[in-house]
Amino acid sequence: MSYLEYKNYYFIGIGGIGMSAMAEYMLSINKNIAGYDREESFSTNRLESLGIKIINQDNPNYINLKFKENKKTLVVFTPAISSSNLILKYFKKNKFKIIKRSDLLAEVVNSKFCVAIAGTHGKTTTTSILSHILFNSKLKFTSFIGGVIRGYESNIILNGNKIFLVEADEYDKTFLKIKPNIASIINIDGDHYDIYSNIYDLKKSFKKFTKNLKVGGILFHDSSLDFNGFSFGYDSNSNAQIINLTHIEGKSIFDIKINDDVFKNVELNMPGIHNATNALVAFLIAIELKVKPQTILNSLKSFPGIKRRFSIELQDPKVFIDDYAHHPSEILSVYNSIISIYPNKKNLVIFQPHLFSRTKDFLIDFARALEKFDKIALLDIYPAREEPIKGVSSKSILDQINNKNKLLITKSEIYNLVKEDESDLIISMGAGDIGNEVESIKQVLIESNEN
Repeated sequence: MSYLEYKNYYFIGIGGIGMSAMAEYMLSINKNIAGYDREESFSTNRLESLGIKIINQDNPNYINLKFKENKKTLVVFTPAISSSNLILKYFKKNKFKIIKRSDLLAEVVNSKFCVAIAGTHGKTTTTSILSHILFNSKLKFTSFIGGVIRGYESNIILNGNKIFLVEADEYDKTFLKIKPNIASIINIDGDHYDIYSNIYDLKKSFKKFTKNLKVGGILFHDSSLDFNGFSFGYDSNSNAQIINLTHIEGKSIFDIKINDDVFKNVELNMPGIHNATNALVAFLIAIELKVKPQTILNSLKSFPGIKRRFSIELQDPKVFIDDYAHHPSEILSVYNSIISIYPNKKNLVIFQPHLFSRTKDFLIDFARALEKFDKIALLDIYPAREEPIKGVSSKSILDQINNKNKLLITKSEIYNLVKEDESDLIISMGAGDIGNEVESIKQVLIESNEN
């Protein structure tokens, strides 16, 4: 039985960024949807506003009877859910068909023309930029996004079903299930060593992903990667290049050279070399989809940004920026952007490490990246799906940071810190629940200025 033939779908961990988009898509094709998540969030509130019943108690007794028919209900879960979850145990015991979200996603996107964005960093930004371009074109598409685009206020854009645009995630080897017509690999950096044994194992998996292209498909890849496809980057030997990159008032201005064609003064409403690269990838794919160049250029200029991706939350009384960065390379990208845009502002970074395994694997790299900021405050590690690892903590990072302006804080101490600190620029960073503190931090900064 196809995964798309069920009547009812029950999502365990429905508030996750990928799960919530999948749930909303299934609702859009007239399926009955319900789910569980232990925490209320932007995503769960959005789904509930669409009429989806979500429970917060890990108790099978609260599941609606309609979803307890094992022949009519497909159960979808995320790897972040513990095997001890009582709802998951209930469905297993009663012999329901249970699949990962990645299995359902693959069946959906592989059924039509598929565009897949891969890479260790930049997937969400690239997918978001391309989604905005396609929305402004006449193409009919649905995109699954790993973040919330400002203005759209959603992590899914439902605008037809001729094209599916999806992030091809290397975590849990999800991307190996996707069979795209167009694929991109933005970069490959060491990560997810709970899944991969080393960087070579990770690169081998990306190589496998390139073999998934449908007949006649095209791969766009960073010029530093040894793949058969259309290369992009800053290298003069690339098929497509970014040249003359400058930053003005938080915007990136650059030229795009594609073979012998040059598009001058491309404007992106985001700073940073990495974001210019993400825009280039989106540009190339849009051209391949026959979108008019002027539509692409206008869309890049009007791109509204993504929540938690170098999101400038406040400009006054202090600059406050929130970012999802959770890998040393991403932290360095944020730092470089800040120094470029605000070279004279004293900065404070509040960082929440994500995963014990990632902290252990990149301990020194985290310290070297974080110590560049003027002042560093570290929260406890956000464990997500993991159990603690002995000897691994935020203090492990702190001890390696060569900067005397460093401290460990709890979430409740954030507010006094930002209220009393003399820094002109404050950055909150991490992939855990630090994002839930953004509105409160903004309010404290505004109120402290009024008093």
